[in-house]
Amino acid sequence: MNFRDLGGYQNREGKKVVSGKVLRSAQPVGLAEADKNILVNNYQLKKIIDFRSQKEVVEKPVDTLSGVAYLNIDLMKDIKSGTASLEDLLKNPTTAEVDQAMQHVYGELVMDKTSQKGYANFLNQIIAQENGAVLFHCFAGKDRTGVGAALVLSLLGVRKADILHDYLLTNTQRQAENQKMKTAAAAQGMSDEQLLALDRLLSVDEIYLNHAFANISEYYGTMQAYATEALDFEIDKQDYLRELLLWG
Repeated sequence: MNFRDLGGYQNREGKKVVSGKVLRSAQPVGLAEADKNILVNNYQLKKIIDFRSQKEVVEKPVDTLSGVAYLNIDLMKDIKSGTASLEDLLKNPTTAEVDQAMQHVYGELVMDKTSQKGYANFLNQIIAQENGAVLFHCFAGKDRTGVGAALVLSLLGVRKADILHDYLLTNTQRQAENQKMKTAAAAQGMSDEQLLALDRLLSVDEIYLNHAFANISEYYGTMQAYATEALDFEIDKQDYLRELLLWG
């Protein structure tokens, strides 16, 4: 399920991100009982934050976990020019067009007012959860979730190389699931060019996340300024995030 803990990375000051506090994944739908038990008992999961659209939520409701609160934050609700959905982006049949579309989506994720409000809510939810863990996700846990993870790790002072490493782990963790989707698409008559585009769409690339970072840098200068000005996540909240999620 493209699951991982954001903990363990070392920041520029030599402090480490606390493990077992902030978790990322693909949609937690149809989980095995053993996995549910691990989340509830081992991680002490208290809150699930779902970045998907209302349509996605209705089609694939998140599994109910005992004692775990649920919050849907539709990050792309008001984005008209592009979505993170498979159907829309597959209208672009070439890999170059997919790359262009995905970079556009990543730019919108950090610059659109609705997305900014959503990520602001997300960050506030994390600092409000002093005990136990928070898990956040979208459909595949790669784009909307990838940007969310990058925001958290950036504000914790984690090096960009490590942020990209965490982001690119999706390509390994989604490999088997992506292959199933490509096999099914081929069986339905998708052309070789479309299959290459689909493979690109199902993957992540550092050019996408770098495009989001470039937008933040161009318009706000630093991630701290972006959080303060665009997300209303002020310095005192950023300091508390670091207090809550860093040790050493």
